[in-house]
Amino acid sequence: MSIIQKLPSDIVNRIAAGEVIERPASVIKELVENSIDAGATEILIDLEDGGCKRLTVRDNGCGMDPSDLQMAFESHSTSKLDTVGFREGMFGVGTLGFRGEALPSIGSVAEVEAVSRTPKGEHAYRYRLDGQPPEPAAGEPGTVLEVRNLFSRLPARRKFLRRPATELSHIIQQVTRIALAYPGVSFLVTNMGKRSLDLAACDALRERLGQILGADKLENLIEVAQRGDENAPHLHGFISAPALRRGDTRMQNFFVNGRWVRDRLFTAALRAAYKGYLIPGKHPLAYLFFEFPAEAVDVNVHPTKSEVRFRNPGLMYPLVYNVVSRALEPEDRSPEAADDSGLAATAGIEQAALDFFANPPPSARGASASGSGGSIAGAGWSAAGGTREAVEERRELPAGESPGRAFQLLNSFILVEEEDGILLIDQHALHEKILFEGIYRQLIEGDVVQQKLLVPEVLALSVEQVPLLEDGCRLLGACGYEAEPFGEAEVAIRAVPELFEGKRRKSRVEEICQEVFSWLEREGDRYLSDDETPELLEQRLRALASLMACKRAVKAGDRLSPEEIDSLLEHGDLAMDPRNCPHGRPTMVRLSRRELDSSFDRK
Repeated sequence: MSIIQKLPSDIVNRIAAGEVIERPASVIKELVENSIDAGATEILIDLEDGGCKRLTVRDNGCGMDPSDLQMAFESHSTSKLDTVGFREGMFGVGTLGFRGEALPSIGSVAEVEAVSRTPKGEHAYRYRLDGQPPEPAAGEPGTVLEVRNLFSRLPARRKFLRRPATELSHIIQQVTRIALAYPGVSFLVTNMGKRSLDLAACDALRERLGQILGADKLENLIEVAQRGDENAPHLHGFISAPALRRGDTRMQNFFVNGRWVRDRLFTAALRAAYKGYLIPGKHPLAYLFFEFPAEAVDVNVHPTKSEVRFRNPGLMYPLVYNVVSRALEPEDRSPEAADDSGLAATAGIEQAALDFFANPPPSARGASASGSGGSIAGAGWSAAGGTREAVEERRELPAGESPGRAFQLLNSFILVEEEDGILLIDQHALHEKILFEGIYRQLIEGDVVQQKLLVPEVLALSVEQVPLLEDGCRLLGACGYEAEPFGEAEVAIRAVPELFEGKRRKSRVEEICQEVFSWLEREGDRYLSDDETPELLEQRLRALASLMACKRAVKAGDRLSPEEIDSLLEHGDLAMDPRNCPHGRPTMVRLSRRELDSSFDRK
């Protein structure tokens, strides 16, 4: 008896759907791309619970007659692929869709209803996946696709859906990507009756970017362009000046023939071109569009069609690198210049950036904590528990009771001379741990000292962050801010932790707010729940403390004064466990005299 069996068609479709449909945003992507291929100029998206309960896509495209409407839901049925050319290897795919998988995949895991009408049709036709033929219905020219109860037929996948706000954020991101490539199309997204995204049709990419990013960020974009030939594609788009950057690469977008794609070569070339213009850990914004002959690109690589292969891949890295490098050359865009703009602090360590806590303790070694070394001296003590009992419980740095000389190496490490060896300390990791302990204690006790702002600072969110507005304000509140929604796409900051003082306060508020919202996009579903438990609260506050400590700690490359070095070592002694940073990395390495002698074959 054979143990190999042919899977039923419904099981095959559900397996295939799992490769194409990951979440509501995947459905939106497929349906909106179909609308674009149908020649739509207006696309309306209406959602319930971030698309988890219901999503509807309405367009004014060419529509379908009854026979095509029914056939569209048959597996691998499409009007977009030249089958003869495909067999001969002439891919030539000039549309966003081509496999004929989207509608059958969606129909296999959800309840779907379609209403469509051609421009010359007397009326529309409705079709449901119930075995019945399409029936006449009321409707305007174009197509309406309604999807209900996504993954109701695939319960295992439904368990992985996130909070409605998170799913909505992913949908906004998908629609925004498509809108960037098609500025002549209008997009409207509503969720639970509220408008989440409204992009009017426009004439040019720059105008579309202004709709998405806002006029203030648009001023910091640099236009790039290079006309291609038979061997190289045409490249055009915008990159950000170094003064405009993020802590992640989420706003780096690459498009090939109107299709958003992922490509490591593009990312690597962009990073290399900005080397020397941005401090480590910061990334530029990029919106780069490549136009190839259709036959020079293979889009049939991944089920989501987000990866492509090029006929001449060796051309891509130097193309991006050279175009971006030339665009950055005309102006003085060094890190120092960016620092002078008030958007970054790349030279030295500023006292206000690091003195998060008030009333530092007396110096453990008697060294002065004033003067130029005051920037580290107060970091992390008062919130870490400055009682005698707490100090007795702390583990000291393994430097011994009588540390010798201390030196900074490569502006990143501190070398401490001991009687029986040396101690090499990662300055960022150690300071991060000191700050973490202090920030976490303040957060868990709710005693972060605030400074009221005479004039509230209003910060604009990206379109992807707007659905996370309320959760973001709540998290900022937990971090010591007084934050509240200001309109539908902005946050008003009325009070800040005392850390943010001085001329660079505004830039720090903007930076930490962006970091919190970016963290929320990545980790929100892990740390937020309607069922709030003490364990979950502790995990969330530890994660936020770790985030803030990492961003506020001295960086590799920061030059420290002797007083600052002493202060860092003193407060390391006072940390509960200075040997590891909040992420688990070691903060120090000790080499004994015996190990040093052995390394040089000394006896």
